[in-house]
Amino acid sequence: QNGGKVVTGAKIKEFIFEKDANAKEEEKDTKSKDKPAQGGDPNKPRCVGVQLADGRTISVGADKDSCVVSMLGFIPTFIFHMSDDIRSRYGIPAGLPSLAERRPLLKILVGLRGTSEELSLTGADWYRLPNASIALDEKDEVTGQVKPGLIGAQIIDREESEEKNEEAESSEGTRGKRNKTASVPKKAKPVKFNGGSSWMKISFPSAKDPSWKERYSDISTCVVTVEADDDFVQMFDSSPKLFINKKPSSSECSRFIEKVEKELLNNFPQLEDKIDFCSMTGPLRKGLSQTPLRYAAKGVRPESPYPGLFMGGSDITVGDSFSGAMVGGWMAANAIINYSFIDHLYLEKNVTNDLSRFMKSPKHSGEDDVAVPFQQIAVEKLVPDDEEEDDEIQMPSAEYSKEE
Repeated sequence: QNGGKVVTGAKIKEFIFEKDANAKEEEKDTKSKDKPAQGGDPNKPRCVGVQLADGRTISVGADKDSCVVSMLGFIPTFIFHMSDDIRSRYGIPAGLPSLAERRPLLKILVGLRGTSEELSLTGADWYRLPNASIALDEKDEVTGQVKPGLIGAQIIDREESEEKNEEAESSEGTRGKRNKTASVPKKAKPVKFNGGSSWMKISFPSAKDPSWKERYSDISTCVVTVEADDDFVQMFDSSPKLFINKKPSSSECSRFIEKVEKELLNNFPQLEDKIDFCSMTGPLRKGLSQTPLRYAAKGVRPESPYPGLFMGGSDITVGDSFSGAMVGGWMAANAIINYSFIDHLYLEKNVTNDLSRFMKSPKHSGEDDVAVPFQQIAVEKLVPDDEEEDDEIQMPSAEYSKEE
C-alpha cells in the first residue's frame, strides 16, 4: 500500500552513501575519525541505501526523513560492508577501534531417535561457563577436611598474579645482565576446546515446539553451541580486533565433532546409542565481545556518525540473545524519531507508548493465541460440507494426516 518491499535470502555487499561534492576540498587536518556524533555528523555523507551481492540496489532516497537500520552489528557494518574510501575518509564510531570481536561460535546439529518424553528432554537450555563448574577443592589426607577451592574469576586472578610474580622474579634475576629474550613477546596460548571446562550451550529445539510430536513422532533434535577454537578461526591484532575463518581439514572437523559429542553424552547420558547423525555449521560471527570497554565506548549507540544510518541488534544491548536484538531494534526506532532521554524519563514518550496511545488494540476472541494443532487442520479438510453437526467425528492419526 505504501510502496514497501521485502527482500529475503539476499546478501549485502556494502552500504551506499551520497556523493560528497566537497570531498576533494577537505583539509588533511580534519577532526578525529572516530568522533561521536548523535544523529549523524552533517559533514559526513548520508547513507541512502544498500547494494546487494547480486548487484541490485535498494535505495531509500536522500530525504532527511529516510534512513537505513543495520542489524548486522558494528563490525560487519563499519568494517566488512563499508567501502574503504568512506571508512578511511570519515572514520568509524568512537571507541570501536579499542574493542574486540567476540570469538565466533560453532553449532553441532544432532539428530536423536526417540521423543522428548522417552529421552527425558526439556525445553530449558543448558549452559556451562568457563571454569565456573570446576572448584579446585583441597582435601587434607590426615583429617579429611575439605578446603573450598577457587572458582571462575578467582582462578583467573590467581593465574595472572602468578604470572606477574614470575616476571618480577625473572627481571630481578637478570638485573644488570643483558637479557636476550627480554624483547621477545610472549606467545599467546592457543585456544582449544577442553572437555569439562570450555564454554558450552546445549538446547533441544524439538522439546520447545508443542506441535513437534504430532509432525515428527519418533525423532528429536539437539543443538550444541561451542566457541570456535584456533583450528577454525584466527585472531588478528587489528583495531578493532577481528577473527578470520580458517579452512580446517575434514579430519580436524570429525575429531572436533567427536569431542563435542562426548561432552554431550557426559552431561546427558540417556542419549547414549540414540544419536542418528551429527553435522557442524559455522563459524558464526556473534558481534562485539561483552567486556567493560565495550560498555564504555561512546560510539556504541543507535545513532551512527553517518546521517541516515542507525544501528540495532544485540550489539547495543546486553549479550547475544533474541530478546537483546529486539530491544536493540526498539532503541533504534526511538533514535529515528529522535526521542531523547528526557522524553523517555520525564515525558514517557517512546515507540511503545505511542503505539498504545494512537492505535486501536486488536480484538481478542478470548482463546489462547497458540499455533493451530496439526490434527485440527486435517479434521477441517476431512469433514464434508453436508455433515450434520451432531455426528461424531473420528479424529485421524498424525500419520494418516500426513498421507492426506
